[in-house]
Amino acid sequence: MNSITQHEDEEEKAKARLLASFDYLLNHNGSGHLEVNTKILKRGQKEVTIQCSRCHRFIVDMKDEQGGN
Repeated sequence: MNSITQHEDEEEKAKARLLASFDYLLNHNGSGHLEVNTKILKRGQKEVTIQCSRCHRFIVDMKDEQGGN
């Protein structure tokens, strides 16, 4: 598997984990907490951490987009 495909897979895994965590909280019989943090790494990558009862860490490639929207 080439590195581009591998990093796209990581991005898709991060998105799937975020949605699964959100679904878990909506269906949970009580309160919960969902936290998403990002950190810029070297080599044009970003660390995405999703915290929802467990911590899940993903490394994704940054896109060449400008602006903060």
